[in-house]
Amino acid sequence: MLIGILLTLLVTASFACTTIIVGKDASTTGQIMFGRNSDTKSPARAKHLKIYPATASSARFIALPYYDTESRDGMLQVAMNQHGVAISATETITSNKTALQFDPFVESGLGEFDLVKPIISHAKTAPEAVDILGGIITSRGVSEGFGVVLADANEAWYLETGSGHHWVAVKIPDDAYFVSSSQGRIQQIGLQDGKFESGFKGSPDVVSFAVEHKFAQYSDHQFDFRKTYQRIINRQTGNLENDISYNYYRIATLQNLYSQRSMSGFESGEFPTFLKPVHKLSLQDVESGLGNYFQGTTYNPYLTESMVYRAISVFRSSNSHITVMTNNPESSLAVVEYIALGMPSSSIYIPFYVGMTRVPDGYAIGNDKADDHSAFWRFRKLQTLVLLDFAHNQPIVRAAFDSLQQKINVQQVAMEKQYTKTHNTQLIDQFTAKVVKEALELNDSLRSQLETHYNQTHSVQLKFNNADYDKLTSEMYQKYPFKGF
Repeated sequence: MLIGILLTLLVTASFACTTIIVGKDASTTGQIMFGRNSDTKSPARAKHLKIYPATASSARFIALPYYDTESRDGMLQVAMNQHGVAISATETITSNKTALQFDPFVESGLGEFDLVKPIISHAKTAPEAVDILGGIITSRGVSEGFGVVLADANEAWYLETGSGHHWVAVKIPDDAYFVSSSQGRIQQIGLQDGKFESGFKGSPDVVSFAVEHKFAQYSDHQFDFRKTYQRIINRQTGNLENDISYNYYRIATLQNLYSQRSMSGFESGEFPTFLKPVHKLSLQDVESGLGNYFQGTTYNPYLTESMVYRAISVFRSSNSHITVMTNNPESSLAVVEYIALGMPSSSIYIPFYVGMTRVPDGYAIGNDKADDHSAFWRFRKLQTLVLLDFAHNQPIVRAAFDSLQQKINVQQVAMEKQYTKTHNTQLIDQFTAKVVKEALELNDSLRSQLETHYNQTHSVQLKFNNADYDKLTSEMYQKYPFKGF
């Protein structure tokens, strides 16, 4: 049975990220936060941090493309601009066959590759960002299904596509959080006399189109976007495709973590769109959520090698990012992105401010071959070694990074206070360069420690050159879990 599930997953799934959005009144700081693990088809595909200067017609922004899409401004995935607007894109979403039958995807339509730049280069507020993206979807169509986070200091929105030209977006309640893992999550939408209520947006005919073609679905007498447009798999259907093994357990885990919601019956795929946390969520709570690999359960794949459920933190993650909308009146401090390269459970989140003017050493280089200079590969090498003996290596790495993370937090507060007094942008660049240097030096020290451990415990002795790391990375990709997508 399990083999059959895995084979189905290999065929049908693509990227499969995990998203967390926290409303400002649900966070410990009163600030909107959102995070996502950006999972890729290859664990050896480097990310570059890039500053895009303002032009006469576009805003200045910072984004994180893959090395092989940077020149075409594609696959930007997470970005923040000078106006205090931020985006994370995308969650992969699968529309149902009926919706696509009447409104299929458009081959030349908008997709993950090209959707971020036209929004982040122009939007001055989150609602405007939603309107820009929604307008493009309605007129041009989309080439694939996706979910997108769009936020400013006051509001966070989540937009989902339903078919080639149909979409809805919902404002995250201030006192709640939202989690998603590669399936449609927006359910009932607020409508009054055929118009969207406050906190909802969508394509003009998203309801009437479904009604006209007789596939509209309702829950509690309200139009249900998920049931109407998205694929829903559960055990009652007899179809164990993707969602049960691949997606639902991640949602259940995070809602249990933050709200103590029971895990029982998660196979149905029925989850509240929003929940209030049992306590206000901190940055560290979001980090823990994105770094979760079902530790402490029988489903931890790195100790048991059980592949029953796909973990949240996986080896093929290219990065994990958490964006904080700071409410700081200083525009250079208005948005900060905490970026952990590679697998978040064995990495460290580095803060990058929207006001930075220089990309730190190592963050603008790297490709699909192991090297000694790119930040991506320096972190990835350590993560590869962690998986060679996870039980021994992971606690060492996690404890060391957690200790440094606390020190960075203290340095960060001090820098912000000094910047507020002086408005000297160099302080941001100096701080960023300093913490990057500290993180990479610690990373390399840990790598040497684990290399020594490996050679002491294995009959095959390695000199750990770049070719060795390419080979080991490939082997880890094959071993841990859910390879190939």
